[in-house]
Amino acid sequence: MRDFYIDLYRIIDSSAGLAYRHGPETHTFREMREQMLRINSLLTGHTQARVVVYAGKTFPTYSAIYAVVLSGNVWIPVNPDLPEDRNLEMIRASKPDLILTDRPLPAKIARFAEETGAKVADLSALVSPQAPSRAFALDKGLGKDDVAYIMFTSGSSGTPKGVPMTHGNYIPFIRNAMRLLPFKKGEVFADYHDFSFDISIFYVFCAPLTESALAPILKDEERAMPLRHILHNKVTVLATIPSTMLRIRMLARNKPTATDIRILFVCGEPFRLDLLDFCLNKLGVTDVYNFYGLTETGVENFHHRCSPADLAVYAEKNFAPIGLPLPGNPVRVTPEGELMIAGPQVTAGYLEGRSPERFEVLEGVRWFHTGDRVTEHGGVYFCNGRFDSQIKLHGYRIELMDIEANLRKIGGIDEAVCFVAPWQGQEYLVAAVKNESALDPEDARRRLRAALPDYMIPTEFFPIAEIPLNKAGKIDRPAIRRMFTDKLSGDVSSQAPRGARI
Repeated sequence: MRDFYIDLYRIIDSSAGLAYRHGPETHTFREMREQMLRINSLLTGHTQARVVVYAGKTFPTYSAIYAVVLSGNVWIPVNPDLPEDRNLEMIRASKPDLILTDRPLPAKIARFAEETGAKVADLSALVSPQAPSRAFALDKGLGKDDVAYIMFTSGSSGTPKGVPMTHGNYIPFIRNAMRLLPFKKGEVFADYHDFSFDISIFYVFCAPLTESALAPILKDEERAMPLRHILHNKVTVLATIPSTMLRIRMLARNKPTATDIRILFVCGEPFRLDLLDFCLNKLGVTDVYNFYGLTETGVENFHHRCSPADLAVYAEKNFAPIGLPLPGNPVRVTPEGELMIAGPQVTAGYLEGRSPERFEVLEGVRWFHTGDRVTEHGGVYFCNGRFDSQIKLHGYRIELMDIEANLRKIGGIDEAVCFVAPWQGQEYLVAAVKNESALDPEDARRRLRAALPDYMIPTEFFPIAEIPLNKAGKIDRPAIRRMFTDKLSGDVSSQAPRGARI
């Protein structure tokens, strides 16, 4: 593991190339190295300290990420745009020793830091030219079993679950990506997603290892108009979810559009063949890859290099396959069709020992239950959805019971059942609610936004008089979905669901 970081630091230390670009703002690896050394002056003497980085995607934030990991400490990304209470839950669970921030902390988080003794440091002050600097030792905290970062997933209890990932867990994926994808020196990697979305591990580490620049999206309008960001920053490597490609197709009006994208890395959602057709034949991307993986299993575990032939070969499926396991990822499929993954990329477990049932030892091998249904077809694997109440929506893994638990905290809602429904080729989140009084959807959304990120806010509320139960006495989720579909079929077909983001 130490050799991996020696290579990473050597590139940052010696490259004269661009490390960051956002429109006219550019920064070099030399500038990054200087900022990292200054941040390291605060980190020196600490090993495996937990460091929350509560900051936006500015250049100092990237410098901080590399400084934390290279110093043998633990990076914990926290997005300031998420609700304060949600962030407080994650910070509380991670028990940080240090919080690096580019802005004043919200009151509750600042109070938590004060009460627990977590040190708070201002990134802008740390990276100023007048700040002291300290060289990296690269000799502690970088073993394969040492934790590199902690990310959080949605939890069924209504609180996020922390996933500690060691250097030995995630580095095999980066090495596989570096070997499989046809990178060139001086690429421009789009950084479209939240740092706490594990796709970020791909570009955060592959970019410097290829002496390439990161081009982050910083503004809401850039997120809404990704094609403009791609063209303006001359992006050559795009790692994202199929929903982003759907938006790009809409913005391009499904017409041929010239971009600099050579490598497209999609994951997180089923990759429809019509979107693959657009990427290959309208965007002209030469190398399109469909990946599959989970936060708990080291980012990505399967891959498939897409080709024009897929459009015919998999027409019956209507989706690209997730392909075959990456090297070092043993898999097995249960008789019920659930995918299980073993190997060095599997986390040792969740923070606070939560959800131990997701792990099972069989014949001396430790396996992770993904909860995903898979089938093999034509020598490759397809992912066919979830067994449990967890879903993937727009690339985010969401535990529906997390939303339901927060809905039940709203006065007047006795029970809530969430599910995903399609509309005009897209998917949106629906909450069926049993309530004694009239429900104000906008008030419910406002209350939920105090606890949940936007991607977990239902776009449609469906009031029902009684929650149907199945023969086992459990909530009959398929029946509720059918009730909603029947109701929707009576509406004007051209009308978007209330609150839908289209």
